[in-house]
Amino acid sequence: MKPERNSRSDLRIGDVREERAARAKRGSSERQAAKGDALRTQVLDAAIDCLAEFPYSEVSASVIARRAGVSRGGMQYYFPTRLELLRQTVAHLHRVRLDIFRTDLSALREGADAVDHVIDSHWRHLNEREFLAYQELVLAGRSEPELADLLASSYRAFLDEWHDIARDTIGWHAEDPEVARMGNIAHYLLEGMAYGQLGGQLRKEEVSDLLSYAKSIMRSAMTRDD
Repeated sequence: MKPERNSRSDLRIGDVREERAARAKRGSSERQAAKGDALRTQVLDAAIDCLAEFPYSEVSASVIARRAGVSRGGMQYYFPTRLELLRQTVAHLHRVRLDIFRTDLSALREGADAVDHVIDSHWRHLNEREFLAYQELVLAGRSEPELADLLASSYRAFLDEWHDIARDTIGWHAEDPEVARMGNIAHYLLEGMAYGQLGGQLRKEEVSDLLSYAKSIMRSAMTRDD
């Protein structure tokens, strides 16, 4: 009987050891995954910084790696090609822009004018690094079909989530065709202003009038929605 008890004991000890080894392996894999995610985010944030500061033609993988503080080899492990780096940069940029939009709308104080808040915060965003980086990508896409395809394919999903955030926070119902039309007019008016400002075509004294016009369009849509 003793050998049988020892055998059972040995099995239990073996099971415990296997479980410990499995937990250690899972923990190591999770740490490696977290480290990889952090490095990818670090590189993608650096890519946005570079695109906002430099002409697209000067934003090489080496420039991004230096800004991110990572080795060129380490960066290539996660971004093996320039197209993959661009694909993930566009996706990351859209996520960041949506997070900014969600945060801005969530900051709307009770009793505050929702239209003023939306237009003013969005115009501020269109003058910040994220949209400057997006502008640089859009302009570069004119001569890079693959980049243009990336931007076009991701933009619809970006816009759908943008509308979802607006509906959930301020009751904007873009499924109404007329509401969607007025929203598009205001949205693309502001983006056009940003490009006009970039090209030196829009004077500062014109900005206030155009923002007021965009707000009037939004108010018409909100009134219709009510």
